[in-house]
Amino acid sequence: MMRFGVFDHNDASGRPTTQQLAERLALVEEYERLGYYAYHMAEHHGTPLGITPSPHLMLAAASQRTSVIRLGTLISILPLYHPMRVIEEACTLDQLTGGRLDLGVGRGISPIETGFHGIPGEETQERFDEAFAVLRMGLSGAASVDFHGKYYDITNAPVVTQPVQDPVPLWYGTRTLEKALWCARLGMPMMALVPSPAVRPLTDAYRAEWASLGRAEADVPPLGITRSVVVAPTNEEAMKIANRAFTGFVANFESLWKRYDLPHPPVLPADTYEGIHATGHFYAGDPAGARDWVAHHRDVGGINYVAIELAFGDMTFDETRQSAELFATEVMPAFRH
Repeated sequence: MMRFGVFDHNDASGRPTTQQLAERLALVEEYERLGYYAYHMAEHHGTPLGITPSPHLMLAAASQRTSVIRLGTLISILPLYHPMRVIEEACTLDQLTGGRLDLGVGRGISPIETGFHGIPGEETQERFDEAFAVLRMGLSGAASVDFHGKYYDITNAPVVTQPVQDPVPLWYGTRTLEKALWCARLGMPMMALVPSPAVRPLTDAYRAEWASLGRAEADVPPLGITRSVVVAPTNEEAMKIANRAFTGFVANFESLWKRYDLPHPPVLPADTYEGIHATGHFYAGDPAGARDWVAHHRDVGGINYVAIELAFGDMTFDETRQSAELFATEVMPAFRH
């Protein structure tokens, strides 16, 4: 069975921040009403790519306006926090959500952003590795945490507020076979951060490792991708919205890299939405085409989960809601079994 969630950079739209935050929280309520599995927020700093640099705060607000949809990060940048702080915030979020937290973790894609917080890019992997080890201890029901590493030295630190879930699910995004196997061994949901033809080797490796550990195929957690999707009654209307909104998103995405005259990561396969749609990576069109698009990515990538970015750039609340509703009512039902 395929599941569908929502991924959100919450990049600058040009509207007042107060208005945009209110609209995003109202959209989360809509996503829950429409039956989306989860709402995942990105974390970015010092860039219009993310106007909510602390996604944990937004999720805390969303927790009080929802009751079913899972809430999480893709990802929380572990090197920017002391791991005990992440444990405490995650436990609090899991309590606020009644056990609906999905905590995505990573080292962060931008050394510029981590540098703003005094963390050199060359340290982020080692810091992530240590922080992740601490996090797994603290989110698995331990009464206290002991860890002695290069960056973190923790002695008998109490975990007073425990999570509802035991343990809190940790999600991870990867491009490599090595990390796909690592995710499988730990039983972690995995998001493949590559184009769909390159996703299949990762999901195949994950499932093979999963099976080798004696686990049932039916118990495989979400293995997914994130993609931008715009759905409207006609192909023409959807592409018009997508092209317009994507112009602002690309400016937000490139802003920090251009300011520091550095090449940005090769995440976007083209500069226009229409160009990316032509590659099959993103989608803009009517619901029938969206069903075919999902089926293609499922079959090519071997995935069971898609987190779609429904709002980006200057897309309006009504445009996003229309896209979310058409996808939920005319696309998702075709993949329930």
